[in-house]
Amino acid sequence: MSEKRNHIEVVSLPEYVHTDPKFVVSGLCELGNGFFAQNGIAHRHDFYTIYWIKKGQVQHTIDTVTHAVKKNMLFFLAPGQVHKMEFSEKVEGYMIAFQDTFMCLKDQSATLMGINSALFFNNQFSSVISLNPEQEKEFDMLVHMMMKEVTEQATEYETALHGLLRYFLVLASRIKGSSMVATPEQHATHNSSQFLQFKNLIEEKYTILKNVSDYAALLHIKPVLLNEISKQLSGITAGEHIRNRVILEAQRYLYNTDLSAKEIAYKLGFEDPHYFSRFFKKYTSQTPSEFKEASRANV
Repeated sequence: MSEKRNHIEVVSLPEYVHTDPKFVVSGLCELGNGFFAQNGIAHRHDFYTIYWIKKGQVQHTIDTVTHAVKKNMLFFLAPGQVHKMEFSEKVEGYMIAFQDTFMCLKDQSATLMGINSALFFNNQFSSVISLNPEQEKEFDMLVHMMMKEVTEQATEYETALHGLLRYFLVLASRIKGSSMVATPEQHATHNSSQFLQFKNLIEEKYTILKNVSDYAALLHIKPVLLNEISKQLSGITAGEHIRNRVILEAQRYLYNTDLSAKEIAYKLGFEDPHYFSRFFKKYTSQTPSEFKEASRANV
């Protein structure tokens, strides 16, 4: 009988590196046993991650969506996302990983937010990009330049790494499409800054605060204004952002652990498990048990 899964492990960046823990660029094979020991195990990172699979067969599940990896696919993962990689044969590729302090994606201006961080923070909660042969050459050059800077650590190497990583993200956002580029409305810096603060507050407090008015109070604005900003910059209301985050976390636990709906309800800050079940069904059209059964059937 297999052991009950009652939590989702959090992996920290220093576990992959013995030098500077803020930034890692490496071939997958060079990551060693620490990386391949995670094969088939759902876990979170507390850092930003880009995987580039160049060869081999991989089933990559991000939150509750499984992707059949083909040659030259890029995957972008934000901190806190739950993912699981299952290798059916030897894989080759690269991992680029960095902490928020290295790039400060969450605190960028409106323009940079649209170009860079939208690859990690978007309504689909992840980005998957396929590269053609010409694009592969460009990204290959950038990765090897990053590796050279990390290895040699010449003067101003961190500045060089920032530039190379930013260019990597700009090229990826161009391939992803116009949805990854800031719209004219997003250049309203004040509104964009408040919206980013709101999204960051959700990440910190969604288990304890679930009303728009609570977040508006923390931002020192009226709830109606927070909803207007949210609609303007994302197309959905502030309340929908809060609900979506709670639902996503519930789905992560249902998909990746053996916790009961009652246990998950308490983890997510619901005092009444029955209310949680009604809440979940209202916004997903499935009960927690129906979702678990359906998602496991698709594995």
